Amino acid sequence: MTRSTIAALSILAAAALGTTAAHAASFDCAYASTPTEHAICDNPQLSHLDDQTSGLYYTLISNGSLSPAQVSQVKSQQVKFLQQRDACGADYNCLVSAYTAQIMYLNAVAGKGM
Repeated sequence: MTRSTIAALSILAAAALGTTAAHAASFDCAYASTPTEHAICDNPQLSHLDDQTSGLYYTLISNGSLSPAQVSQVKSQQVKFLQQRDACGADYNCLVSAYTAQIMYLNAVAGKGM
């Protein structure tokens, strides 16, 4: 991964973490189309969890601390997480549970424990 790619990902993660609650999700809420996306955009707590997960993920895969195999594993787990999250629909408790599990996983991979 080039330095410019890492820098761009870092800026993206920082921008996602520094936005306001109305636009705090890691995606553009103006284009929210699924029940899950609307739930995240409409709820500040879910939006914060989305930001936190996105920031952890992009930092982890771009900071150079993981081997290519580990990065591949983290990316694969992120795809599974997004599928699980989207299967929740607008169910708040299901979404909180999915985000919490992914945050714990990302922190464990980063060596931050649970």
